[in-house]
Parts: sequence; structure tokens; C-alpha cells
Amino acid sequence: MITDNARLQPATSTLSGRRFLRAYSLALMLVVVTALFTAIQPAFIQPENVIGILYQVSLIGTMAVSSTFVIITGGIDLSVGPVVALAGLAAVFSLRDNGQVLVPALFAGLLTGLICGVLNGIAVAAFRLPAIVVTLATVSIYRGAALLIGGSVLHQVRGPESFLYIGSGRVAGFIPFPIFIFVGMTLVMYFLQTRTRFGLTVFATGENAEAARLCGLPVARTRLLVYLISGIGAAIGGIVLSSQVSTGAATYGNGIELDVIAAIVLGGTSLRGGSGSVLHTVIGALLIGEINNGLSMLNVSIEQQLIAKGLIIVLAIAFSDRLSRWADK
Repeated sequence: MITDNARLQPATSTLSGRRFLRAYSLALMLVVVTALFTAIQPAFIQPENVIGILYQVSLIGTMAVSSTFVIITGGIDLSVGPVVALAGLAAVFSLRDNGQVLVPALFAGLLTGLICGVLNGIAVAAFRLPAIVVTLATVSIYRGAALLIGGSVLHQVRGPESFLYIGSGRVAGFIPFPIFIFVGMTLVMYFLQTRTRFGLTVFATGENAEAARLCGLPVARTRLLVYLISGIGAAIGGIVLSSQVSTGAATYGNGIELDVIAAIVLGGTSLRGGSGSVLHTVIGALLIGEINNGLSMLNVSIEQQLIAKGLIIVLAIAFSDRLSRWADK
């Protein structure tokens, strides 16, 4: 009996270790990157710089946690960049036309994102068109609409202070308010993913949409809702960005969808659908933020930063994937 236990203990220990790596491989990657940059530049881990990183990733992170559901269902939303511009312009124009009143501006921006998300969702869910084709088309449509509405000029935000506080305000004098928006959106998305029937249906849709439909799950409605949520997340990003820079412009958000998708995929969400985690998306966003910040602290040129960031992201994904595969054996 003692011999049997002795034989079982190493196997159990190995299994526990592999489960640990499977669950925390991405977090370990974050620790490795943090340790690497700290070893090269000790100021990297200073509280001021850590808050700066959180502030830098708050915009991308807010949008990424909102778009995670889209990719879990096996879809993709490439239109979040133009929605950022459209929602920001809608909020800025509402401020101009309604006497700089905050609530109508927020409503206008969020409604713009909701409409864009619903249009994407209808095309994907109701007409069953490929998500990548739909959102590639709406990238052009939404950007063209932003240029048509806003032109090629910057539209100044002259108030109120409550609007400017959204992107530039600080809580307790040192914590930027966008960080709280990021945390709040993460908590809401995490609740939806782990505590609601909707969250379960999102996974079922991504794993096997036809089987989910045969089981009576509302697949079409779920696909519509995930694009709606993504549109609202992009709209929040547009409002925050316009508040940060005190302007609205049709060119804002150009290329931002690449960082959003990178954060989600780096967080381990499969582009094939069926797996993913909001919390892992947060870690993916933090990894991108750390890479950007660390390379800037090392005075790496922007051209070299782009190359290095791409290589580091690929290596990080490969490393995390290898750990997860090893843990699954």
C-alpha cells in the first residue's frame, strides 16, 4: 500500500504542476517580462511607472475585454477603430450643440457604438455572412461616415470639466480615472462570462454553433449581442480618447483594432472560437503595455519598437502555447 502511494505521488505532483502551468502560463509570462525589463531598467517597477502602464493600457484594455466575446464565438470585429472615431465625434458634437451638457454627450457616443455593433451583428447573425468580410466592409463604411461627418479637421472640446475628467481626471490625486473605467468594464464582462447563461452560450456558440442551435440555445441572438457589446466598448474608448486629447477627429482609432485583437489573442483566446477568458485578455493587454513602456524607457526608436514588439508578442504567444500544450499531455 505504501509502495502504491509512493508511485502515485510523483504522478499526482506532475499532474498538479501541469495544471498550474496550464492555468497560469500567461501570468508567468507577464512576470518574466516584468522581471526582464526591471533587471535592465530598475525604474520600470516604480509605482509611478506602473500607474503609467495601467493608464496606457486602459483604453485598449477596455475595448479588448468588450471584444473578447466576439472572438470566443469564432467571429472578429475589425471595425472598432472607426467606431472610436464616430463615437468620439458624436459626443463632441453633442457637447457643442447642447450647451456642453455631459449626459446627452455620453448618450450620443454610446448610442453610436451600439448602432454600429448592431449593424455588424445583424449582418453576421441574421444574414450569416463571414464576420471578417462584414467588419472589413464596415471599417470602410464607418470610417467614411466619420470623414463625412467630421471632415479632416480637429473638433475642439471646450467643456464641461466633467467630460474632460473622464479621460484626464485623477482619483485621489494620482490614479487616472480611465483605469477605473477599465477595471469596471473588466468586472462587468467577467460577470457576464462566468455568472450568466449568456456567457455559457457564447462558449457553446464558438465551440459548435450548430450543436448549440440544436440544443435550443439562442445562437443568432448571442452573436448579435457580442457585436453590440463590442460596439459599446469601442464607443467608450472613443469617449475616453476624445476626453483625453480634448478633441474629436475622424482619423482617431486608426489601427487600434490591431492592438485590441493582439491583446485578446495574446491572452489565449482562440481565433477558432470556443475558448478564451476576459481576465486573460487583461493580462494580454498588460503585456502589450509593458512591452511598449519598457522599450520606450530603453530609448528604442519607434521603428525598432514596432519590430521588437511584434517579435516579443509572437514569442510570448509561442511560449504560453508551449506551456499549455505540455500541461495538457
